[in-house]
Amino acid sequence: MLPAKSRWGNQKLRLDESMDKTIEQLLEMVKADPENPELLKELGNLYFRNDQYDLAIEQYEAALRANPEYYKALYNLGNTYYKMDQHEKAVHYWHEAIKIRPDFDHAYFNIGYHHYQKGFMREAVKALQEAARINPDAPDTHNYLGLSYHQTNQFDEAISEFKAAIELDAEDPDYHYNLANSSYDNGDYQLAAIEWAETLKFRPNDSKARNNYCDALLQLGRYDEALVEIEKVLEAEPGYPPALCTKGEVLEKLGRDDEANEYFNRVQELIKGNETWELLYKYLVNKLNKS
Repeated sequence: MLPAKSRWGNQKLRLDESMDKTIEQLLEMVKADPENPELLKELGNLYFRNDQYDLAIEQYEAALRANPEYYKALYNLGNTYYKMDQHEKAVHYWHEAIKIRPDFDHAYFNIGYHHYQKGFMREAVKALQEAARINPDAPDTHNYLGLSYHQTNQFDEAISEFKAAIELDAEDPDYHYNLANSSYDNGDYQLAAIEWAETLKFRPNDSKARNNYCDALLQLGRYDEALVEIEKVLEAEPGYPPALCTKGEVLEKLGRDDEANEYFNRVQELIKGNETWELLYKYLVNKLNKS
């Protein structure tokens, strides 16, 4: 089975809500009311969305000069520095926002997001737990908390969080995919199969999800079904190494050992020297040496 996946690359930090105004309109409003921190923050938000980060920082800092306790400006300064890859500054400003507003779940979420990306799972869990405590109705918080638990092999906790995310938003395929991963690693192949099948309803061309679904079927002894599903993967991606390996495993279970070994040898040659598939290569070497 493929390892647990996250989709951080497609996600964004939670941002503050903004007025429906143009930069020109807000500049006129700020000119008329230059000490209004809300207007300054809104202007900063528009610059942020236009990737004009230096200008955004200027407006957030002006908002803080007008009101040093304005936690939204502190929070958005954190977001801006994060986008500029100045992560330590970002986390500092998120913590400063929390000092003023301790129940600010968005700030805790972003801190958890940062720690997860950096691989600091203990810190990620701590921040995301607090975000979920403050706002238990945010499905993405439960999802990322589940991902953090999964990475520390706390599969029961991960499963609980993914289920909470699905209860709040059953239409997000990532939540089903991640629940399937944790269920599989926790030995619940039945639930894993159900959730990967659910993922495929939303993403029928997801070869990784379908290959993992085949693996779960294999563990459940549903070999004929697994063979049908793996053929779908290979029809879409004929050279996809995990799928070729999975087909070999299915054929092996069906007693077609010679065909299975042909697939194992084919994959071994295909991925030899490729660091991306190093673990799969080692698995196949051990497997073929035993056969």
